[in-house]
Amino acid sequence: MDTGKLLFRTMRLTGRAPGPGALSLYGRLFGSLGEAGLDRDMQDWSRHAIAPWTLTHAGHDVGVGGFRIGFADDGLEVLFHFVPEVWGQGLASEFLNAALEHAQTTLRETRFFGFTQPDEIASRRVMEKAGFVVAESDGPDLLMRLN
Repeated sequence: MDTGKLLFRTMRLTGRAPGPGALSLYGRLFGSLGEAGLDRDMQDWSRHAIAPWTLTHAGHDVGVGGFRIGFADDGLEVLFHFVPEVWGQGLASEFLNAALEHAQTTLRETRFFGFTQPDEIASRRVMEKAGFVVAESDGPDLLMRLN
């Protein structure tokens, strides 16, 4: 586990900038696309200081979550991915609520959107509990916006 500078904290999660130490986690979460995803996140962080954080819980890297600049859309894209071992523990909801508050107070952003697949019921519910609603359902993903 890389112990880079902590940038984000909730009751049970800490977040740090994406870095090479997260390659194993990205591989677990995204399979063969993990290395390219980590490279993208590190480049975004280097350019804009906005990219998904590597999330740690109880001393272990358990997820990736944060924001991307929505160049083709209005606001910041919010995203979160957790390893299956921590599903059902409320970490996604804890993360999303704290991340939105962080972005509103620190980044001064008020517009957020995210994507989920129609069959990812748990992710959709986490987003709905945080105030997101389905904006578009064309294509393979649902576009959700913070209401």
